[in-house]
Amino acid sequence: SSGINAEYGQGVILQKQSIPFMAPFSLLHHCLQQLAGTVEQSEQGGKSCLKVFDSVLVMQDHNKIMIEWEGSEMGDMYADAVLTLCLQIEANPQAIKQSSLRSITQDKDKTTFEDRVEKLLIELYGEENINYQPKLKYITVTLDGEKAVINLKSYQVQCSNESLHQMVSTAIKRLHNALTPVNVPIIPGYGT
Repeated sequence: SSGINAEYGQGVILQKQSIPFMAPFSLLHHCLQQLAGTVEQSEQGGKSCLKVFDSVLVMQDHNKIMIEWEGSEMGDMYADAVLTLCLQIEANPQAIKQSSLRSITQDKDKTTFEDRVEKLLIELYGEENINYQPKLKYITVTLDGEKAVINLKSYQVQCSNESLHQMVSTAIKRLHNALTPVNVPIIPGYGT
């Protein structure tokens, strides 16, 4: 049964939401990594679990997933982002899989970094939540009435909501790191 229930204990409310999920759990893992940057893997009672934002637990349970988080303004927002992502994957796993395979990093020469930022944000938050102003050099992400504005000259994120600010900043940093070649230091005497 789908629905939210809460467990009470020592002043902390543990929220739980169960939703149908038939897509591969590995695809969810990949998308959560794009969203959050870091995904902790674990197992509980023989079930695969993924933890993101140090606060949201996603558990695989046959043809559904269980999302658990501590009820708080930030916890609720992180859980909402994870839930939205799960519903997007469940609605169209093939499209998500193809866009993930055609990774944003592939078409380096054809598009600018700004275009790739826009593509990444659309993939993470949905096209209806992104407003790209190429002439003004900014992109706005709107989630639940909260706005994050990305300056495309400095890649600074302006947002009064701390968790949205962190999610968008992390996504942009990870994209930048993925597209920037790693400088491997030359170690004298190594490999010669």
